[in-house]
Amino acid sequence: LPVGVPVEAGEVFSAYVELSRPAGRRQVETLAEFARNTADRGRLQELSIAESYEAEVLGKGLSVLDLIDLHPSIELPLATYLAMLGPLSPRRYSISSSPRWSTDHATLTVAHLEGDAWSGLGRYEGVASTFLARARPGTRVPISVRPSNVAFHPPEDLSIPLVMVAAGTGIAPFRGFLQDRALRAQEDGVQPAPALLFFGCHGPDSDYLYRNELERWEQAGIVALRPAFSQAPDLGPDGPIRYVQDRLWDDREEVGRMVTDGATFYVCGDGERMAPAVHDTCVRMYVEAMGVGVDEAEAWLAEMEFEHNRYVSDVFG
Repeated sequence: LPVGVPVEAGEVFSAYVELSRPAGRRQVETLAEFARNTADRGRLQELSIAESYEAEVLGKGLSVLDLIDLHPSIELPLATYLAMLGPLSPRRYSISSSPRWSTDHATLTVAHLEGDAWSGLGRYEGVASTFLARARPGTRVPISVRPSNVAFHPPEDLSIPLVMVAAGTGIAPFRGFLQDRALRAQEDGVQPAPALLFFGCHGPDSDYLYRNELERWEQAGIVALRPAFSQAPDLGPDGPIRYVQDRLWDDREEVGRMVTDGATFYVCGDGERMAPAVHDTCVRMYVEAMGVGVDEAEAWLAEMEFEHNRYVSDVFG
């Protein structure tokens, strides 16, 4: 926090501290100490117990401010409240364009996060995505540019095949990959090696990001699209194809041939569900193709990832 200079309260709470981060157990205990009502104090003490805390506070994402709203007898000094808040952390987005397209212009792919709060207390809106959604031309946005995973970039050699797997805004870097690949192919007058893009979203007419652009690249032979629609699934031989891992499994023979031909395999998106599911599907594919056990398949995938940089992920929680 800035010291030695006057700062408006609105600026402190909007630009310096995290308001929506779930409260810690010690913070719940502190709130209990400042509760003037016996019932509020007892409830907060109960919430500070491990099992209740995990289910009721962490599970519902209750912040210190939420707990104060739920227990109105809490009389917490402002300084104590500020000391409970962590600094506002940067939100990281992948650049979704190629410097070959523009050396002084970069694009981002951002989903505006909003919906009913898990706590049941009103609406939740993402800090950065809401700020960007409301920004207008001329709005100054504080940013810093940081390198991604050193291996997470398109190969210099257009003869190397690509397999890319993404869901939602995880498509961002792959849009940049393909834009770069298309421009390089045009400049060099060559046809690049095959590239597959597995992309998961709700439906073809709702959130199929960059669809027109991707289809133009498909027509030009830059990429083959493999979409998966969770709310409008195709029916494959092994059941509904709702998610990228389902489409990946459905196309496992083609993917296997490309990996054998030296393809680099990229994954970007949700690190809690999608990325682990894709990892498990790759293990299954190797087990089926090679007739080996799961442990050997896991070892092969680890070698691909850590020794050869041919299984590269950029995921977010």
